[in-house]
Amino acid sequence: MAKRQIIIPLLAIFLLGAGLRLYRLSHVPSALNWDEVSHAFNAYSLLLTGADQWGQKLPVSNFRAYGDYPAALNLYFTVPSVWLFGVTDFAARFPHAIIGSLSILTVFAAAYYWKRSWKLALLAGLFVAFEPWTFLPSRAIFQSNWTVILLSLGLALFLKRRLTLALVFWGLSLYAYHNTRIFVPLLVLPLLPVILRRWQTTLVFLLLFIPAVVFLALPSTRARSTWVGILDQGAVARIEEQRNSGSLPVSLSRLVYNRPVYLVFRAVSNYLGYFSPRFLFLSGGTQYQYSVPGFGVLNLINLPFFYLGILFLIKNLKSSKNQITNNRFLLWWLLLSPLPAAITRDQYAVIRATTMLPVVQLVAALGVMGVLGKFSLRVRPTLILTFIVFFCLFAVRYFYIYFTRYNRDYSRDWQYGYKIAVNYAKAKYAQYDKIIFTKYYGEPHEFVLWHWPWSPPVLLSDPAFAWDYHSDWYWVDGFDKFKFVNDWEIINFVNSPHPTEKYLIFSGPENIVPGTELTRINFLDGNPAFIIKEL
Repeated sequence: MAKRQIIIPLLAIFLLGAGLRLYRLSHVPSALNWDEVSHAFNAYSLLLTGADQWGQKLPVSNFRAYGDYPAALNLYFTVPSVWLFGVTDFAARFPHAIIGSLSILTVFAAAYYWKRSWKLALLAGLFVAFEPWTFLPSRAIFQSNWTVILLSLGLALFLKRRLTLALVFWGLSLYAYHNTRIFVPLLVLPLLPVILRRWQTTLVFLLLFIPAVVFLALPSTRARSTWVGILDQGAVARIEEQRNSGSLPVSLSRLVYNRPVYLVFRAVSNYLGYFSPRFLFLSGGTQYQYSVPGFGVLNLINLPFFYLGILFLIKNLKSSKNQITNNRFLLWWLLLSPLPAAITRDQYAVIRATTMLPVVQLVAALGVMGVLGKFSLRVRPTLILTFIVFFCLFAVRYFYIYFTRYNRDYSRDWQYGYKIAVNYAKAKYAQYDKIIFTKYYGEPHEFVLWHWPWSPPVLLSDPAFAWDYHSDWYWVDGFDKFKFVNDWEIINFVNSPHPTEKYLIFSGPENIVPGTELTRINFLDGNPAFIIKEL
């Protein structure tokens, strides 16, 4: 297949993939969730002040956020979008739609330089454009989007024999998301003898990799591990419960039920789960911000081809010298890639497992091409056309449900309603002495800061800015005339004497708060999100 014959199908795949990522970007998913507004407002703060919302100047590794310390790279790429489009939901999500679209091209390049096959490269690009795992995250603010494009760009350069540039992009990925800080150093471990042989690659390694590994020892990284690691407080409590409720002797019980044993068994179970048909092709993740119910993270038609592709990859270890190196490296990548997700507490963590991308698409494409190679040249065009038709039918069904039913039925998972609530509060701001928001759905202060939008310098200098740190979290209780209260505490809060003050109250739907009901805000499925009262 000549290069000029590739341009039209590749351009069609890219433009359609980009269009699907940009279509109604501000409205599907239905709202910015609390992680998205945190990234967005911190980028806005960085634009105005050169610091995050807590006043940390030019964060390099992590920024504080709520105390979960996300990686900082995304902030710097969001700043130009906020500057260009203003403080809007579109501005916050736009960079991710763009890099999600560009990932189609980087994976296409990686596939081509792997096998020097335009057909295999087009298939891999098709998979990245329209499969759930690469589509859904690219319509929202997920740090994993940077993981995918940086890892795939590095892979393309590595397969093109541009190791220095590959190390640059892999090194940058260490500042994009926490999963790469475990995965990438292990990924390049077999390459160390080659890396240290040349001063250019050694310099890149020292400048980018060593500081990132040091970041793993920072208090902010340890704080994050308490939230996502397998051995959280719940796991420790379960281990103690098993010891106390079991019939084994005390000494044997301690040998069987302990942290190392629990960690190994849980991690191995998680690891194997990421290769299961259930996760990859049938059900996907268990958190519906990251996965559409009833769909795997890959297109169902690729189920047999992915596992056949693994067999073909292993068989191809006996190819030519360069192919042996490439195939071994990709097999090493595939086997290593679930590890960052496997050592966290969630069994099917779609976003943390994105280090499996783009190799799963490359392997699936290899499986398709390997099966086609078993048939005569005469029937191959018919077979590949049939495959593409069924692939597209599955994709169309997924997109239809994503843009309609999923957006409607799971708007609560995206914390829909906050933007409407903040706009309502803004319109009524002058009429009330205090505006009280429930913490029923998470961290309401961040939604107020972004959707208002609030001035970051004004926030930090506000004497009413009340926050405290406990349980490895930064809790904001108020600023200006806003108070943020746990839903079960609102009744006591508003019942305290306030004879001269007028309250505007946003409570959860199940809380019977005194006052005159003004209106309600519903989720897109019609169920109530907020009850708005005055007192």
